[in-house]
Amino acid sequence: MKLNVNGAERSFDSVHTAADLLEKLEIRRERVAVMLNNEVLRRANLDATPLKDGDIVEVITMVGGG
Repeated sequence: MKLNVNGAERSFDSVHTAADLLEKLEIRRERVAVMLNNEVLRRANLDATPLKDGDIVEVITMVGGG
């Protein structure tokens, strides 16, 4: 499956959901916000949100500091 992730086209095997993608990218879901085709996904729905070829995904990392 080809996805556009943070502006770059990437190919993935065995990625079916938004949660699968985060796992493949080795990103902890607690520290990011995910947008799929310009819509923010609820963290609770990542396991149930299917991805399809050509989707645009933005993974936004939370940064703390002061």
